[in-house]
Amino acid sequence: MAARTLAVACALFLGSCSIVANSAPADTTRAFCKIVWLFGLPCDQVNMAIVTQIKAMGSYKLGPVTAASVQANHTSAVGQIESVNFSMASTAMGLGCHVEGSSVSALWYSLLDNGTNYCNLHNVVQGSGLAKAPGFVEFTNEWLCLGVGLSACK
Repeated sequence: MAARTLAVACALFLGSCSIVANSAPADTTRAFCKIVWLFGLPCDQVNMAIVTQIKAMGSYKLGPVTAASVQANHTSAVGQIESVNFSMASTAMGLGCHVEGSSVSALWYSLLDNGTNYCNLHNVVQGSGLAKAPGFVEFTNEWLCLGVGLSACK
């Protein structure tokens, strides 16, 4: 059992390194958030959980969905629209899924959004139950996710 746990942890870690190393630079003219998650679940289950949760949330409008990505738009309480995207790929040994989530505000003057873009992503993952999935890990910081330290997600 310990060997399997170690193998899953290594695969998840290697998967996260490849996402962070291969990601495009963030758009710094608008408020944005980028998060990398690791899940000890197959990507098809992660994809299904994200799609189901987005459909259940009234402030989100589901866009194109493929096996490797989910796109949506979120409308905030003040009517601002944010583009929300989830890209997923199996980890190195196929034992888990690494997901890159991004949320970007449509308006250039929304740089200080008090963590709205973080909450757009966080609320989907929390609401779907994926935050309680085996192997769940979340990676982000203020450089990748403006306002994450100020966020108060509901």
